Parts: sequence; C-alpha cells; structure tokens
Amino acid sequence: MQRLLIQIIRLVLLGLLTSFQPSLLAADSSDWFALLSEGAALRGKGQLDKSIQLLGTASKTASTPQLRGIALSELGASQLQAQRWVQAEASLREALALVSGIDRARVAIDLGNLAVIGKRLEDAGSHYLEALKHAGEDEDIKLTVALNLTRTVSAPEKMARLSRISGQLAGQPESPRMIRLHLNLGEQARRQGEVGSALAFDHLNKARNLAKQFSALRQQVEAMDALGQLYEDIGQTSDAIALTNQAISVARGAEPDDVADLLVNLEWRLGRLLSTSGQHQQALAAYQRAVTQIERIRQDMPIYNQEGRSTFQLTLAPVLMEYADLQLQQLNAQVPEIRSSQLRQTLNAIELLRQSEMQDFLGDRCALEAIENVERSRIAPGTALLYPVIFADRLELLLETSEGIFRTTTRISRKELHSEAAWLADSLRNGYSDYELPARKLYDWLLRPIQDLLASRQIQSLVVVPDGVLRLVPIAALHDGEIFAIEKYAISMVTGMSMTNTTAPSKEAVSSLVVGMAEPGPVVDKLSDATIGQILRSGSQRSVSKRGVAKLPALSSVRLRAPFGLGAALGAGDNSTADRVRDALRLPGVKQEVEALSRTLGGTSMLDSRFTVDRFRQEATAGEYRIIHVASHGVFGGNAESSYIMAFDDVLTLDGLQSLLKADQLRQNPIELLSLSACETAEGDERSPLGIAGAAIRARARSVLGTLWPVDDSAARLVMENFFHELRATRALKTEALRKAQLELLRSKEFSQPFFWAPFVLIGNWL
Repeated sequence: MQRLLIQIIRLVLLGLLTSFQPSLLAADSSDWFALLSEGAALRGKGQLDKSIQLLGTASKTASTPQLRGIALSELGASQLQAQRWVQAEASLREALALVSGIDRARVAIDLGNLAVIGKRLEDAGSHYLEALKHAGEDEDIKLTVALNLTRTVSAPEKMARLSRISGQLAGQPESPRMIRLHLNLGEQARRQGEVGSALAFDHLNKARNLAKQFSALRQQVEAMDALGQLYEDIGQTSDAIALTNQAISVARGAEPDDVADLLVNLEWRLGRLLSTSGQHQQALAAYQRAVTQIERIRQDMPIYNQEGRSTFQLTLAPVLMEYADLQLQQLNAQVPEIRSSQLRQTLNAIELLRQSEMQDFLGDRCALEAIENVERSRIAPGTALLYPVIFADRLELLLETSEGIFRTTTRISRKELHSEAAWLADSLRNGYSDYELPARKLYDWLLRPIQDLLASRQIQSLVVVPDGVLRLVPIAALHDGEIFAIEKYAISMVTGMSMTNTTAPSKEAVSSLVVGMAEPGPVVDKLSDATIGQILRSGSQRSVSKRGVAKLPALSSVRLRAPFGLGAALGAGDNSTADRVRDALRLPGVKQEVEALSRTLGGTSMLDSRFTVDRFRQEATAGEYRIIHVASHGVFGGNAESSYIMAFDDVLTLDGLQSLLKADQLRQNPIELLSLSACETAEGDERSPLGIAGAAIRARARSVLGTLWPVDDSAARLVMENFFHELRATRALKTEALRKAQLELLRSKEFSQPFFWAPFVLIGNWL
C-alpha cells in the first residue's frame, strides 16, 4: 500500500502549482486501485492520453461515490495538465460534490489552480479558502494553500508572504511531502529576481537535500535543475555549468521515464551555457543530446499553454532553433565532409521542428504518423528542396538537390523580413497595387542568392518548406524585376519532407469525388452568434477595397471565410437574418465548377443539398476515390477546433476531416489529391504550418491543393478547371499542372493580377 501511495502523488501543475496525493479508501477491487495508480503514474511521465483513458475507466468502475470522486479528482488533474480546461473543470466539480474532508480540500486546490491558469484570481482565492475549511489539522494542506495563494497577489506583497511561509516550513518535520513545498517556494522566489534569489537558494537547496535523503531522484533533479537556472539567471555561468552537469549525472541514474523531460531542459541549458562561454563543440554535443532526447519523448510530451505560449513555443522550438543556429555558425570552420554531415544534422533538426509544430497546432502529440518510405536521396534531378530558416539576425537558405545540400546566408533581420513579408501578404490578399516592391525584396532575399545554382542544375520544380511568416506568402508571386517566380519554376510547398509521401502516383485512371456548396442550407443555423454578427456587420461594407481593388472584376462573389468579412453586400430589406447570411454565402461559380469538373474527371458529384457532412463522410471513407474536390467556404481559425469547411447542412471541422481521412478504408488506399477550393485552406499562421491543408496532409492525403486568401469565385473555377484538365489530359506532374493553370490566368487580361492566381498552392506530394 505504501508503494501505491507513493505512485499516486500528484504532480505540480506545470512545475509550479502544489498539490498532493489523494487519500485512498478501501476498495473492493484491486483492478480499480491498479487503474488509479497506473493512471496517476502515467501522468507523472507525461503520457496524458493514456492516463486520462485509465482514470476515466476508474471513475466509471468505482464501487462507491467516494471512490468515484477520488478517481474523478485524479482524472481532473490529468485533464488539467493536458490543457483540457473544460473537461478538467467538469471532472473536478463533480469530484467536489462526491468527496469530503481532506479529499474535498485537495480537489478545491486543483480547482483553484485551474482558476489561476485562467487568470480568474478571485475564483482561485475562493477555491483555496474552501480548501482551508476542509483542511482540518493537516499542515501540508494549509501550507499548500498559502503557497498557491501567493500567486494571486501583487509582487510587493508576494515576497512578504513567501518569507512568512519560509518561517512556517522551518518548523515542519522532514518528510517526502516537504520536498514539493520547498520546490514551490524556491521557484516562486526565483521568479522575483534579485530580491528573491537568497530565499530561492535556501529552499531549492533544502528540496535537493530532502530529495536525496528520501531517494526521490526526480525531485532531486528538479531541484538541481531549478538551482542551475538560478545560477544562470544571476550570471554565474561556471557554477551553472557545474551544477547542470551534476544534475545530468543524477538523472542518468534514475529510471529513464521518470526524468526524460527534465533531461531535455538540462541538456538545453548546458548547451546554452557552453555556447555563451565559447565552448562551441561541447555545446553542440549537449544540444545534440537534447535533440535526441526530444525525439525519444516528443510523442508523450503534454501540450499545454503557459501565459499564452505552448509547450512547443516554450521548449521544443527554442532548443531546435538554437541547435540549428549553432550548427550553421560553426560550419565554416569544418572540413567539407564534416560540413556535409552537420548540414544533414541541421536539416534533421528543422524537420523535427516542423513535425513538433504541426503536432502543437493539432493539439495532439500522437496525431502524426511517420512516413516510413521517405528517403531524401531519391530527390530527382530537376527538383530542389528549399528550407528558408529565419533567425534573429539573418535568413539561412538550405537547398537540397540530387547532388547534395547547399547553404547560403542572407543578411536580413527577422524584423525586416517579417515586415516585408507581411506587407506582401496583405497587399496580395487585398489586391493592392503596391505588392511589387515587397515582392522584389523577398525575391532578392529568398531566390536571387540561389538562382545561379538552380539554373546550373536545371531546376524546374522548387519545393519549399516555409518558416514563420513565409507561410503567408505565395512564393510563386515573388518578382525578379522582370517576371514572376512562377514563370521560372513549378512551385509547391510541404510541411516537412519527413511528413510527405514522395512515392510517385499510379498512372492508372483514378476515381473522383467532386462536391460543392453554391447555395447554403441549414449550415447557416450552425454558425456561432459571433460569426453571424461579423457577417452582418460586413453587410454595410463592400468586399472590394478602397485602395484600388475596386477596379478588379468579379469580386462580388469572392469566397470569403465566414467570420471575417463575407464579401457580398447585405441588403437591409425585409429579409430575415438567416436569409441575409445565405445571400452573403452564395457562390454562383461553384455550380459551374462542380459541373465542369464532373465532366472532366467523371466519378461522383454532390452539389448543395446532396453535399451533407454525413453523405460526404460516407462517400469519402468508402476508399473508392483517389481525388476529392471540395468547393465551398473555408475558415482557418488558428487551431484544429476552430478551422472548418462548410457543407450544405453543417461544418466539417479540421478534427472531423482528420478523423475522416484516417478511416480504415483509406489506410490501404489513401487519397492522392484533396483539392480544397475554398478560402484560406492553405493559410496558416506563423506557428501552424499551412493551415487546414497542411493538417490534411498529415491525415494521409498525399497532396492538397489549397488557397492562401479569399479567392475570386470565377478565378477559382478557371484555375480548377485548367488544373484538372492538365492533370487528366496530359498526365502532367501536379505541380506543373498547377503552374500551367496559374499561367493561364497570369497571361489573361482579366485575371493577370496576383490576387487572382497567386493564392493557389500545392502542398505535399508534387509528383
């Protein structure tokens, strides 16, 4: 029983908030205890999905209300750590109604912790006071509440409270449960800067010594990690290096699963410190170990936000970018063989970065499955992979061809690059005429440094792995002063080569499913009040801009995303709200597009009332179609839950699309091409690679044709018709078929502006 009790000690939420193990009552079934203990232990290792599954089962199989309450409290703790705020609060509130005494106090503490994370400090205070009511004589509970309450007060008062609690801790008997209290206080004091450093040293050292005394290796490493960070904070680099090395040595003596996440942070710090002290080779070795550790545990790392930043942004991205940065800075000092090896290691780190970024966007570390057949050595002559990597002081261009990896550096700051790229993206998406200057600048930074190399190797197909703000920019629209990039190269994008199936498609005839919504139906009733409000607010505004776009034709039927300025003017007549929204969402060109593509491709078509979510799901998951084309409205909302495509009756969320594309029937026969002729289906943001289309790629669609901004209805129809004609009639590569379709518009009088042809991008397999 003692071993069981130790196993289910609560984690500190995000390493900051203190909580304790629940009391265990006698149970009729050892299976229930096993579920509870294993679920809590898995939470300690960061395996949150499995933890939640087991604890959910424990809550359903508990033999008494009190045991159910205990299981729900543990379930709520795991959900809280997994950033499932709504579910966590539901579990914890139900638990609160079922437990009593000390158990009730501990649930109230977790609810308080949840409120702190949500910055609901008044609610947090109420929960912590509730915990005090039920704490009885338990000093651990009282001290936990006191420490957590310090997070709800201003900085001047915080240090006074921490000092008082420090005195209270001095009078407590030594025990394993005191370790967490000392860690909590020490970490809070460290965050107060110089004024709190002495108090931080005192309590972090106490935590370290207690953890060593009670053989609590993980907590010993946690304390040493925090002390190392403190030394780094105050500029004692040599002491920080020595202590971090000691912590790494202790961690390697523990069970790997118990300290895996801590080793990432320790090796990362060691790399930073060694680099700062000029020990670059040793620093590279430390960073390499950190990267190796990330690869090992990445799938199990919890995804959560801390102060508006995700785990990816807080840990994974900085480690990988700093490693790549240091690798590239040291290249010039190496012999050619070593340079080639380090370039490969750098590309591997960038690939890992892109995978982690996509997982962060999807909110699921298990959402990605490795593409086993990817071999970079198979890059065909005439094709080049371009990795632009943005650092604070420069833009690194890594170019891979069948002959090897090449590197060139553009001396441009991240700030200036961001400014010009954002200017170009905004100008293009709104049809402004001032796009030429930023289009030339970006060409000079991205393509001109490599254009001779591309020419000497007769590169015709350029595959780009975009970074940051460059995801918002169509590379095809960059301009060398005379012609657009699309006039030189067939251009496609990938979220990362490690996430791209590069096998050649079958040359056999394939079946097609073509669907579209020209006239919206009950989906209008499924839109949120906020979305409806935005649509109606747009009613007094024309979809054309006052800065020159009004001269462009056919903008009255632009395919716009629902929450942001749906294009057609909404009349103020006697129509109902629903009718006015339907008017705004009509897409006359979709009917022609669906009919034309049905003639070109054959197969099955569904228009308007036939295009329902259920019927689409049934048809798509049957495994019969290699090409699926969707023409409708699309919304990229920044995460998997708020991104969707409209069907006639409902919205198909990105989560739903992911589930659909992963159906068993499609495992053996994956979709060759998913064409999303909707708005902003390929628009991501600076942290989510290529939006809906990028995520669809990872859900087993080999290629996705998407858009970067709201597209003109007529232009979209022409691009799609020309693209599929080239694809079907000439058996051209997908990227070349798209290039020819875009050039048709570029060379026309009506659609020559990049607003019309540039938003279309091919993502994934370009063959």
